[in-house]
Amino acid sequence: MISPLKGLIRNLNSWLGKPIATPETDPQRFFGTMLTLPNPDPILREMGRADQVYHSIMVDAHVIGEIRSIRGSFRSHKYRLSVGKDGDSKSAAAMELCAKWMDNQQPNAIVDWLEVMWQMSACIFTGYRAHELVWELVDGKYLPTSVIDRPGRRFRFDVNGAPMLISNGAWLGAPVEPYQFVVSRHMPTYDNPYGLALLSSCFWPWTFKTGGWRYFVKYCERHGLPWPIGRYPAGTSEKEQEDLANALAGMMEAGYIVMQENNGVELLVPQGGGSGNLPQQNLISLCNREMSKALTSQAMIGEQLDKGARAASDTAKERQNEVHDSDRDISAASMGQIFKWITLFNFGEGVAPPTLEFYKQEAAGKGRAETYQIAANMGAKPSRKAMLEELDIPEATDVQDALLPVLRGAPAATPAAPDTTPAVDFSAVAGFTFAKAAGMTEDEAMALAADAADQAIEDKMIAPVYDMLVQFESEGKTLAEFQQALGKLVGEMDDEGLREIIDRALTYSMLRGAATQAN
Repeated sequence: MISPLKGLIRNLNSWLGKPIATPETDPQRFFGTMLTLPNPDPILREMGRADQVYHSIMVDAHVIGEIRSIRGSFRSHKYRLSVGKDGDSKSAAAMELCAKWMDNQQPNAIVDWLEVMWQMSACIFTGYRAHELVWELVDGKYLPTSVIDRPGRRFRFDVNGAPMLISNGAWLGAPVEPYQFVVSRHMPTYDNPYGLALLSSCFWPWTFKTGGWRYFVKYCERHGLPWPIGRYPAGTSEKEQEDLANALAGMMEAGYIVMQENNGVELLVPQGGGSGNLPQQNLISLCNREMSKALTSQAMIGEQLDKGARAASDTAKERQNEVHDSDRDISAASMGQIFKWITLFNFGEGVAPPTLEFYKQEAAGKGRAETYQIAANMGAKPSRKAMLEELDIPEATDVQDALLPVLRGAPAATPAAPDTTPAVDFSAVAGFTFAKAAGMTEDEAMALAADAADQAIEDKMIAPVYDMLVQFESEGKTLAEFQQALGKLVGEMDDEGLREIIDRALTYSMLRGAATQAN
C-alpha cells in the first residue's frame, strides 16, 4: 500500500514543470488552441473597424496634442547599450555587434532607430504594434537588415499569445516564427494578448465631444448673432409692419436700417449661464479632460483648471514622468528581443544579450558641483572628466583658454608653462586642479590660500567689529553695551566663506605635508 506522503510526492513529480490552468482545460474555450482569440476591446468587438476608429480619434486636435507631447518626451531621451553580463567576453562581443549593427544599419527606408522605438512605445495607444524582421547574412553575421512597422489588422493572437499572421489563404491567421516579428504590447494578459488600448478609453469622450461640437456650431449659427427686435407704436398698419420686418431682415446684410419716426430697434444678445459657458462648451472641456487622463494619467497638463497649486502641479508632473518612463520600458524590452535573437544566432546559447536603456543628458546645477567638491576634499578622488561632462562644461583646449580661479585678496596668477614635475597628484582637490592648470607651484598656491584666508578674516570678523566699536564710541555707549552687542554680532556673522577658505587651506597643508614626507 502506498503511503499518502509517497503518493503526494509521485503526483508532485508528475506536475513539475507542467501548467494545468491552460487554455485546453478552460471549459469556456471549447475549441482550445484551434482558433485565435477574439480581441476583447469593445470598439473592435462592436464595430469591427479598429484602425479607422483609432485613426479618427488620433486626429482629434486635443488628442494629437497630447500624443505629440508624449512623443516629445520620448525623443528628448537618448539611448545606450549595456553589456548583458560583466566580465564575459562573449557578452561584450555581442554588445559590440549589436551596437555596430545599430550604428551602420538604418532600420528601414522611412525612419530612424529612435522613431522605430517610438512606434514600439506607441502600442500604448492601440494595444499592440508589430515589427517584421528581415534577416540576411552580413559579413558572416546573421543580422536584420530591415525592421518594418506592420499594421495591426494583419495579426491575431492564439490562446498562448503567439502572433498569427493574416494573409491570402490564411484569413484566420497562420503561425509565424518567433524571430520573424517583434510584437510590442501594452499591459497584455493571457485573456487579452492584444493589450490594453488607451484610444479605446478615449472613444466615448471623443464621441460625446464630437456630438457636442455639432450642436455647439448649430447654436452659434442660430444664436451667435444678435436678434434685432423692431418696435412700432399702436395703430401701425399691416403694410408699415411688413415694411419694418423687411427692413430688419435687410439690416443683417446691410448693417443699417431706415425707418419711420417713432419706430425703434433693439438688439437682443443671448447670454450663457452663470459660469459664462454654454452646456456644449462645458461638455467639450470635460471630454478633453477625460481623454487627457486616459493618455497622460492626469488632466492638469492638458487642461488648465480654474484652481490649482504648485504642489499639485509638481505632483502631476512627477506622475506623468513616471508614466513616460514605463512607456519607454516597452520599446527597451522590444529591442531586447531583437538583441536576444542576434546573440543567439551569432554566439550560441548561454550568452547574455545586451540591454538597451534610455537616459536624458541634463546639465547639473551648483548643488552637484558642490558634491564633487566635498568628495574631493574628503579624498575620494572623483573623476574630473566625469564632473565636466555632467556639468556640461567643455574643457579648455590650452592654458590661455582656461578660466582660472580668482581668490579675493590675492593678485590673479599669470599663466606660465605647466610644471612637469609635480610632487603630488593634486587632481583630487579642485583648488589645486586650477592651480596646476595655471602652472602654479604648491608654494604659490599655499601663498594664495593664506592671503585669501587673512583677507576673509579681516572682511568677515575684524572689519565688522571695528565699525561697531567706532559707532558705539561716537554715540557714547558703555563698554558693557558694546560687549552685549558684540555677542549678537558674532552670532550673525556670515562665516561660510571663511570656513570654505580655511578648509581648503588645511587640505592644501595636509597634501603639502604628504608631499614633503614622500620626498
